[in-house]
Amino acid sequence: MINKIIEYFRSKATLTGIELDKVKKALPKIDRKILNPARHFVLDTKYKSCSLTDMQKILFKDLTNFKLSGKYYDCDNYAFRLSAKVKSKYPSLSFGVVLSTSHAFNIFIDKYGKVWYIEPQTDKIFSKLTKEYKPILLIIL
Repeated sequence: MINKIIEYFRSKATLTGIELDKVKKALPKIDRKILNPARHFVLDTKYKSCSLTDMQKILFKDLTNFKLSGKYYDCDNYAFRLSAKVKSKYPSLSFGVVLSTSHAFNIFIDKYGKVWYIEPQTDKIFSKLTKEYKPILLIIL
């Protein structure tokens, strides 16, 4: 029984190589008018990626979005936790964290070089940011 449970939660995504230029091109513009302008931090030189469907499967099997107790566990905790969990299974995946002027969330660049934003508290995926979420720091781990 325990093996069936473990197998269910073992995410299986088909990873393919993605060029670093595609990763960098997909990144959103950083609002440099903010008092402390930040940058993109792309920490590796080689990445792999998968389809949006595979990412949805990964998120479905991940439990980061379950509510944790404690009033201090907020959006940045969820974003870094999801990033750490995804990267522990797929270390070369083009996945990271975005800090905006009012929120923290995740970013994923699919195998076609398209950027997707993930709300780690609900697992919802968006293709565009709303105006209130101006990125000030972006880290692709």
